Order: sequence, then structure tokens, then C-alpha cells
Amino acid sequence: MISRIQHAIVVLFLLGNFSLTFAAPPEVTRFTLSNGIRVVNLYVEDSADVCIFSYLPLGLVADGKAKTQWSHLIEHLVLRTTGPINNYVERNGQTTYHGMHLDFIGTTDNWQQGLELQAKWLSNSPFSETDLVEELPRALSELDFVTANLQTGLFAMAAWNQVFRHGETDIAMRGAIESAELSELQAYRNRYLVHADRVLLCVIGGIEPEALQAAMEEQLGPINLTANALPKATATPVHEKNRRATWDVNVTHYIETYAIPNATHENSPAFFVAHLLLNQSLMMDTELKQLTGSIFCGADLVTPEQTYLYVTAALKPDIEIEKVKQRIGQLINQLKQSENNAQVAMIAPALSMQFSSPMDIEMVRQQHKPAGMTETMMLGNIGLQWGLLEYQYGDALPQFASALANVSAADVADVVNRHLTEDARMTLVLTPRAAE
Repeated sequence: MISRIQHAIVVLFLLGNFSLTFAAPPEVTRFTLSNGIRVVNLYVEDSADVCIFSYLPLGLVADGKAKTQWSHLIEHLVLRTTGPINNYVERNGQTTYHGMHLDFIGTTDNWQQGLELQAKWLSNSPFSETDLVEELPRALSELDFVTANLQTGLFAMAAWNQVFRHGETDIAMRGAIESAELSELQAYRNRYLVHADRVLLCVIGGIEPEALQAAMEEQLGPINLTANALPKATATPVHEKNRRATWDVNVTHYIETYAIPNATHENSPAFFVAHLLLNQSLMMDTELKQLTGSIFCGADLVTPEQTYLYVTAALKPDIEIEKVKQRIGQLINQLKQSENNAQVAMIAPALSMQFSSPMDIEMVRQQHKPAGMTETMMLGNIGLQWGLLEYQYGDALPQFASALANVSAADVADVVNRHLTEDARMTLVLTPRAAE
């Protein structure tokens, strides 16, 4: 549905936004509940807002064979286990290639209700046929929206998972969830959604840590976490690097990936800076704007087996794919020369600060408040983004933040030269079934 695509919490901080200063960021407190659920609390004194986000491992690049975007439909159904949703600002969620987050946006008056909702979402509450009948069209409408607007990147990740991890060649984006039985979806949720060591909640707002910890232990401490497991890959590790597949989406989509070290590796900070530079080039390039709709990249495509840097692009009708591939390659090659990476000297220290501490809402309010964005949304965005960092990097986050400050233009050139090569590149072209 449109309200889920235009999520109430939006990303505020893009590549060019490195002038942000830090004054008095939220007070960060971390603790672990008796059942192993990790919590990070961002206390903002005198704030009347409270936002609660839960982060879970099941996502679009971890789904099982022929279960394309089951995780997405399960997100819809999980949120419905606490009743019909009349306010998608207060209760919402999103399923991505990172995993899933479930959101409550409230106040200091109703935050305990938010904890109750999160506790029910993370428990194995039964799904209902009525909810499935109502939520399936909503999940499909999101695919309709991105198709119409050439923004299919996120859903293309789900197809990429089916091709490279499961060996599929005809991807049922719609069909896989249209044919899913309620009992199958519920069993899938029970097995894969809530894992030991893979559940984190981030709470931002005006609740003091002591009060929050006691309430969270009461509400979420009794939840039983399953063993750490996700659906296993079913394709052999050795496969063709350049793949083609069809899907039931009326867009031609191109993805290329490069295997890179995981987030704890010493080169990970350089890859992160490299992907930011590449992303800026991709989004600003006039030639690519003529060829593609949404195009972006990341260095955080993590499957249970491997981490990848990726570029994903929805192609405009009747565009030659080779032109897109060649232009992406040219932009990558520019990063292989240190002299082309002069921005690193400015970006790296700013990123280090951004990864070291949550942003101060007062400074955001004064310097970077977009038109139409409420302070509740700004606060929520800070919490949502910081919680994702905590979820992705865990105890390694301080070391990663510190290492970012030392990334140089030469470091970026080095990792691009060694890892983003023609031999290492894997490609996928997704074409509509009707075009075959």
C-alpha cells in the first residue's frame, strides 16, 4: 500500500549531508533481557515522544526456495495479530534485504502499550484467514506501486535471492505469496522470525533507562527465542556468474554483485566509503538517468553465506542492458584512481562521527528539518537508523566508527581495485515473463 512505501519514517541523511554537527545527542544505554533480547535505549530528556523499533533477521535475501517475499507477507500478518491497523504512522513495519523492523510511534503516555504490541508481534500469535485475505492485496499493491514508478530495487533483491541462493530461473514474486497457505506462513514465521542472538529493540524518546528496562523485562522477557537459523541455500556454491531469469513483474531489472569481506573485516570501512561515493555517482549521472529509473548501491547485502557490494537498477523500456552495464563499470573504474576520491577526506571523519553517536535532534531541527516533517518523525528517523547500525554491527560498532575516520582515498582505490573487478562481478538480468 502507498502508506507503507511512503513510510512514516524517512531517511534524512544522504551523502551530501556531512555538515551536521553534534551537540547533545541522546543518552545511549544498552542492556540484554533475561531471554537474550538486546535493547538499546536513546534517552532524550524532556521529549514527549517514544518510538520503539524491533529488528529481526528474516528478510528478502534470506527467504527459502520458491518462497519469494514470504517474509514480506509475514510482516503484514504479524502486525495484524494485534488487530486491524487504522493508523499506519503509529504501527508499521518494513521488510528489506537487511531483515525486518516492526515499529511503534507513540508518546510518554502510551509507550507501555507499544511494548505490549511489540511483545505480541514477537510471540507466535496465530494468524487468521481474514487477515490473510485483507493483507495479501496490500502486500501486492506495494509491488504494483514500485513497478509503476520504476523503483523495483528492493523486490529485485528477493528475486536475486531465488536465483543465486536457490537456483531458480522463473521467479514468482506475486505467485509465491498468492499461493501460500495460512498454515505454511504461520509455521515459517514460528521457525524463522525470532532467533536467539538476532533480536534487537531500539527505543528513543523521553523514557528513562531504569523504567524502560523494568518494563521491557516484564513484557518481553518471557518470550522464547528459537535456535539461530534461517532457510538454507539450496543451489550449489559454484554457478554461472552471469544469470538471466524471468519474473512476474513488468519491469526489466539489472543487478550486479561483488563478494566482499563481512562487516568485522579491517577493509569494511573502506568498502562503506566506496559505496557512498559510487552511490552518489550513480544517482547523479546524466547518462544513467536516461537509461534507468531507480538506481542505487550498497555494501551491506548480507546473506547467511556471504556479504556483497551491489548495484541495482530498474531499466526504462527498450533500453539496451549493455549500455547500463558499461556505464556502471566506468563509474566504478573512476574509483580505482586515488585522485578521483578527494571527497574521502571530508566524508570519512563525518561518517566516523555519525557512527559514533546518535544525532542530536536539536541540531537536526535547526539545520536539516525538511518541509512537512514533524519532530516526531525526525526523532523516529534517528532511532530507526541508529537501531539498524546497532543491529548490523553489534559490539563491533565502536571499532567500525573509529576506523571510518582513518579511511583514505588510497584505501578506497585499493579495495575497489582488488574486489570490484570484472572477474569478480556477478550479474542478474530480470525480464518480464511476457517478454520471453
